[in-house]
Amino acid sequence: MVAQKMLEGNVLWSFDHELTESRSLSWYKKLAGLFSFLKPNHRHEGSILLASNGIFITGDEQLEVPISHIEEVYMGFDELFPASSVKNLGLFWQPLRIKSTISRTESQTIYLIINHSGIFSDNQTWFNALISLLRR
Repeated sequence: MVAQKMLEGNVLWSFDHELTESRSLSWYKKLAGLFSFLKPNHRHEGSILLASNGIFITGDEQLEVPISHIEEVYMGFDELFPASSVKNLGLFWQPLRIKSTISRTESQTIYLIINHSGIFSDNQTWFNALISLLRR
């Protein structure tokens, strides 16, 4: 079966362990992010492609997540990426969290913000596409 290209865009993203490390940011950097045009909390930037066989990220770091390895897709805030860390307290967008297996004993969790415009993102579109792929 040939993989079908479904969606593509720009992405800001982080692994969960990177967000844990960045929680120690000073309070004035967090406050400045709420009221300025700074990008939301992230460690990596690049391009993202959703195909029928996986998610492919290129940029400052390469990442591939096969659809068959995805365990969980969640859109919303949590303790690592709270609504209080973004402008407008997440009124216009929420991060997309994907947990996937790397091996039998190891998994990874990534947080994605796709096509962020400063106010909005395309995370809802990507969430819906991923859910429909996983239900096949």
